[in-house]
Amino acid sequence: MHTATDIFDPTRYAATRLPREQAETLPYSVYTDPAWFDRELETMFRPAWHFAGLASSIRNPGDFFTLRLLDEPLLVVRGDDQQVRVFRNSCRHRGSLIIDEQAGTCRGLRCPYHSWTYSLEGVLKHAPGLGDYSREELSGLGKDLLLVPCGVREGLIFVHLGNLANSPTLDAYLGNYISTVATPHQTAQMIAVNQREYVLDANWKLYVEVDMETLHTKHIHRGSIGEQPVTVPVSEGNWIGVYHESEHTPALYPSEQGSGFPHTSGLTGAAAAGAHFSILLPGFFLVTAQDVMWWIHKIPDSATHTRVRVGYSFPASTIERPDFDEVSKRYYQRLDQVIEEDDWITEHQQKGLNRSAPGSYLPEEHVVHRLDNWILDQVLGA
Repeated sequence: MHTATDIFDPTRYAATRLPREQAETLPYSVYTDPAWFDRELETMFRPAWHFAGLASSIRNPGDFFTLRLLDEPLLVVRGDDQQVRVFRNSCRHRGSLIIDEQAGTCRGLRCPYHSWTYSLEGVLKHAPGLGDYSREELSGLGKDLLLVPCGVREGLIFVHLGNLANSPTLDAYLGNYISTVATPHQTAQMIAVNQREYVLDANWKLYVEVDMETLHTKHIHRGSIGEQPVTVPVSEGNWIGVYHESEHTPALYPSEQGSGFPHTSGLTGAAAAGAHFSILLPGFFLVTAQDVMWWIHKIPDSATHTRVRVGYSFPASTIERPDFDEVSKRYYQRLDQVIEEDDWITEHQQKGLNRSAPGSYLPEEHVVHRLDNWILDQVLGA
């Protein structure tokens, strides 16, 4: 293990800074060292905007869902004023979780410990133990739920868990992602139908890198994807992506291409002719195809463990089809297999990294080289 000062010496990464043809991969220590991991949280994850979920999951006042990002419990709820808000899911009395359920509907936000109750807008309304305060007086005590900065773009909810004063705005962070990918792919039409969360025994960067190269698809995914030629769209802001042009959806096996769902209505340009595979840095992988959208969110738990949030979504018009339950199973089977294959090879790679020598970047891994240099820019300073 390197010392804290040694691991942040930029000269240790000079070989990764070289042009792709001569470059060496990142040293193994950046995938295992706790000090490097802590610096990543400080320089990349706290200043970033993170995906929380779909606005379509909370359509009506009182609809909510909960999640944990960077070990912070969050509560996402639509208020009586139709606004989407994100709160720290922690009572202002003694810190208990306000809501423990993953999703649901409520008329107010009540802590189960001492029944402190808040409006859907997070305003304290009832506080046993505080005496005979009126509702107006309670709202002036400074005990309302703590708001988390959030924003909704094309149906995608983003949150910020650091100091906004030192971070870009949401629009600046996303750059041209919305205009290049989200709007053409009609992401606002999407409704989540299948979600799960689990922990992977691997560093988060390995699971991001595997999404940004196609060299492995003909090996690891030979029975599920096979070869998948891609181009690289121009990206501004904090995202990197590849684009696969094909009249066929990437979310079904080749033998089932004629038995899938129709394209999402309103697709334009490249969105109508293929799929975008995008990383909203640092760790949100979102695939927008002609008929389906899915994500694999990689959230670091430690230097060698990654919390993974997976979600599949379809447009409302598709979900309303009488054959949706039957046909969607084909999508789940294909997508589940690909994710399980990437899960396996990422954990397998982590096992081989300890004290390993640096590797190289092959031509099909040029986006990985770009990604790794972006990580060095953030952690070490550009």
